[in-house]
Amino acid sequence: MYRFLLTPRWMALHAVMIIALLVCLVLGWWQFGVYENSRDRQDVRDEPAVAVSELAQPGEPLGDARERPAVAEGRYLAEQQRLVPGRVHDNVLGSYVVTPLRLEDGMVVPVLRGWVDDADGAAATAVPPGPVTVEGHLLPPETSEHATVRRGQVLEPGQVAYIAPGRLAERAGVPERTALRGYLLLGAESPAPTAAPQPLGIDEVAPIRDVSPWQNLSYWAQWWVFGLAAVVFWASIVRSGVRTRKREINAPAVSHAPS
Repeated sequence: MYRFLLTPRWMALHAVMIIALLVCLVLGWWQFGVYENSRDRQDVRDEPAVAVSELAQPGEPLGDARERPAVAEGRYLAEQQRLVPGRVHDNVLGSYVVTPLRLEDGMVVPVLRGWVDDADGAAATAVPPGPVTVEGHLLPPETSEHATVRRGQVLEPGQVAYIAPGRLAERAGVPERTALRGYLLLGAESPAPTAAPQPLGIDEVAPIRDVSPWQNLSYWAQWWVFGLAAVVFWASIVRSGVRTRKREINAPAVSHAPS
């Protein structure tokens, strides 16, 4: 009685249901993976701050130190400060301020001190003299894809298109083997300067995703609900087909004999 379920028309229905179910399962797992990745990255960002020298070595990739909170003590190399133009903060166009910090052990750490409006003038970009203690998050170098200036645009002296620690070290005359292959996004500084660039949050500079991780978790649940709905829909069609088949089998034969 159930052999009709193996006819080409029904086999096509089964295939559509299996494909729909697999698509929902795969997309659901993908969204769950995105949620876990976002949660893990946020956990890393919330860890206690550790000395930069304990997290990363100069001239080597950040590796597991990426996005870790870090603290460093040293002196700014004021003459090597650079502006990164074409960066937007609170819907206003301005520049990032990047200043190399030489630590006591000789490592040079580029510090993204914040953002300035191009009209603010030199006061906002003044470099604090003397020893400072900075705390923030370690981030990997930017690439040319992060540059927001026009391709081929001639930059003014003291400007760079993006935060490339290797180039900053080269311009500062610092051996690349002594420079951190990344930069520190400043969160706090001591002693606090009287004037400073506007601070930047890590979620603004390096957003984990454009949506909340909990939204990804809800998408995961929705895809699995869609998969379950596909199974229920398929089962209802099969059940209806079986009932119709039973009625056809149990229907009395129509007699064509003359009365």
